[in-house]
Amino acid sequence: MSCVYRHAQLIFFFSKTALVIIHITPIWVFVSIEIMDVFQLSTSVDSITIVRTGVLFRDPALWYEGFSNQEIRNMSLQFGITSQPTVTLVKTDGLNILIDPGWQDPGKPDRLLNDLHYFGLTPNDIDEVFITHWHHDHWNGIPLFSKARVSFAGIGQSVVKKHLKETAEDRELTKICEGDEWHSGMELIATTGHTSHDHSVKIHFKDRTYIASGDAIVSRMYYETKTFFPNHRVEKYRDDLLASYDKIVDQADFIIPGHDGPFYNYKKRKAIGRTL
Repeated sequence: MSCVYRHAQLIFFFSKTALVIIHITPIWVFVSIEIMDVFQLSTSVDSITIVRTGVLFRDPALWYEGFSNQEIRNMSLQFGITSQPTVTLVKTDGLNILIDPGWQDPGKPDRLLNDLHYFGLTPNDIDEVFITHWHHDHWNGIPLFSKARVSFAGIGQSVVKKHLKETAEDRELTKICEGDEWHSGMELIATTGHTSHDHSVKIHFKDRTYIASGDAIVSRMYYETKTFFPNHRVEKYRDDLLASYDKIVDQADFIIPGHDGPFYNYKKRKAIGRTL
């Protein structure tokens, strides 16, 4: 086939499954079709499930009203409440990924096993566990998932092994950084402040962005009041806490907090207006 173009050109057409390249020369037009696996990767996860809604008897007003940690702990025990993080299950790329498997109450039947059973899952069905930060109430459930890879961010593998002790043996440990390719529809964002290594999980699902914030945003109350879990880092790292809070609010349509049920982020529109 002849062509009137004076210079060689390349024209690209993209589809979901292929890259079509048209080579145009002064004499011939060549068409090649390259099957590109990269275009088959979904930009959305398959599903998000809240396996367990977290709880924390830590009304920030109690600290600011002068109650001590021990007094608040005693109140918590009176109500039978222990610190439980929100446990989120994400299905993508044929994998079951659990975010923050939580605290296991000593001497009590494991509630997380029952929660998983409700959704038709056993610990052996979990392919990967990701920990937003290495506080005991967020990672202590890892030993339940003996076949799962453990993914983490912000700290070294030696620190992870120190936490897991003998349960780290023969287990795949994978460090992920903000900006790394991870799974379809999932990425990490650094949200330090609560600890030096906090990372939240940004999840794309059906044209909406969900962020599992860990304790960068502890609960709906902390979100509304823009306050933070008052550990020893609050005053020294307040700028980091505020920056992480704003990063989540600027990007999330829905927030899955560290110790509460998910909620709509109505502040995002205000954040967008602030940046215009």
